[in-house]
Amino acid sequence: MSKNPWDVREPPSPLGDPDERALFDAVGRALTAWETVEIECAKLFAVFVATRRKYTYHDAAVRAYGAIIGTVNRRNMLEFAAESFFSGRQIKRASFQKRSTDLINEYKDFSARRNEIAHGLVRRIFIKRKDGSPRLVGMYLIPSFYNPKKFKKGELTYAYVSGDLVYYRQEFDKLQAKLEALIKALS
Repeated sequence: MSKNPWDVREPPSPLGDPDERALFDAVGRALTAWETVEIECAKLFAVFVATRRKYTYHDAAVRAYGAIIGTVNRRNMLEFAAESFFSGRQIKRASFQKRSTDLINEYKDFSARRNEIAHGLVRRIFIKRKDGSPRLVGMYLIPSFYNPKKFKKGELTYAYVSGDLVYYRQEFDKLQAKLEALIKALS
């Protein structure tokens, strides 16, 4: 059983989706939800680096955030900008710094699931019957075989069905809403 909402959902479903359409639909919806998280992170970055302007969402900071490749680099930008932002604001520091740190960490933790969804393959999975013949168990989103971090010694580190992806999409939506609320509180 998964402990945190960003953990790989365990155990994997014993039955996959009956066809690939549900998985492809769920992948697209989950990735779109993740993009809304990225938009809110860009806005949060703009708030952190704004000098005096209240509305910074179309500012150069948003574009600069978008020019950075990779969640690790974007998270670092957010962390450094937050540190600077809170260092001069004693009132907001006490009430919002931990909340900001927690959300930035949640963003980092969920980014691993986003990457699996974005780089996974939709494939039929078969198991061997007792007589050695293959039995189709369904369609899953699985890691690429060339990815040594996700396909270890012939074992998959994840095998998602559409229901798993719907779950992550909902969690991405929750994170986006929390980021949006923080931005409103800080603005």
